[in-house]
Amino acid sequence: MKRIIILGCTGSIGTTTLQAIRSKALPFKVVGLSSNTRSKELLSLAHEFQAEAICTTGSSLSGIEGIKTYTGFDGLEEMLHSLEADMVLNAIAGFEGLKASLSALRCGFDLALANKESVVCAGSYLFDVAKQYGSSIIPVDSEHSAIWELLKGRAPSSISSLILTASGGPFRTLPKKDFASITVEKALAHPTWNMGKKITIDSATLANKALEVIEASYLFNVAADKIEVVIHPESIVHSMVRTIDGAVYAQMGNPDMTLPIINALGAGHASLVSPLDFTDLTLHFSKPDYERFPLLSLAFSILRRGGSSALAFNAADEIAVHAFLKGAISYPKMIEVVQRTLEHAWSESVGSFEETLALDKRARNIARSYL
Repeated sequence: MKRIIILGCTGSIGTTTLQAIRSKALPFKVVGLSSNTRSKELLSLAHEFQAEAICTTGSSLSGIEGIKTYTGFDGLEEMLHSLEADMVLNAIAGFEGLKASLSALRCGFDLALANKESVVCAGSYLFDVAKQYGSSIIPVDSEHSAIWELLKGRAPSSISSLILTASGGPFRTLPKKDFASITVEKALAHPTWNMGKKITIDSATLANKALEVIEASYLFNVAADKIEVVIHPESIVHSMVRTIDGAVYAQMGNPDMTLPIINALGAGHASLVSPLDFTDLTLHFSKPDYERFPLLSLAFSILRRGGSSALAFNAADEIAVHAFLKGAISYPKMIEVVQRTLEHAWSESVGSFEETLALDKRARNIARSYL
């Protein structure tokens, strides 16, 4: 039985994971759990799954008989060092998940990574740490999980490009002249996926797909010109690979995060998701509109630009989305904040967590100046 630690266990990825373990009787022993502030829910899950240790990173946690308790990110690192496990699932949202990713890798754990910001912000440094400690990084995002599966057994020289699919979000067909009237409620109404607020807003602007383009470049060691994005509103085709002989191979399935999560933790489990029914199935594909969704086009320029521009993009996006969710800025202003932040010089490369923190702080301060 594989021993796993789930970080961010009360979010959408964490709850999907635990529901799959619960309902499918999967051979995983949950030894550690963390959440940000939902301590009561965390404690309930710890008792249900008989976890050995728990941690809250954003609130206090009193001593609980029979379970080791930790608080804060220093406590999270201490918890990771105290547990024997085979793999860590990092489902902590946002930039804060990077420290958890680095801590897990330094403990020698294989990392099932749902926190794309770890890759986007740390870049090659994250993979250098993984190599140093003999750890593997396995993607959890449905798009990258699909590519991970499609690349198995294929020589890198046989791949022409990677094709990421995007639902297009709720404003896929909305004229740009109407963007100023977009409300928070409209932006949170994603047509396909049920996710947290930040990632849902990012899906509306296609910033999330931009982050995934950057992530794909590092995960699969491919240049910007070998990554494609196609709009696919049904979210049935999760990603594709194009081979040099002209063929395209796709992974298809109903929109359900259970499969990529459990495949990252350990493949080979039966009946994880309902089979795809091809009866009356119609699929649509189209080219992204980069003029209406400029944050997606920024991803490709960021990959060519290098330095710390990807980190700056993520930091500015987090600041802008948070302001939009509070009603402090409009939807178009949210896009502008990110674009203007990226106009600054971001030539520094990331070589340590401390450098990452300093650059992230600088980017956030610049982004705030444009609110």
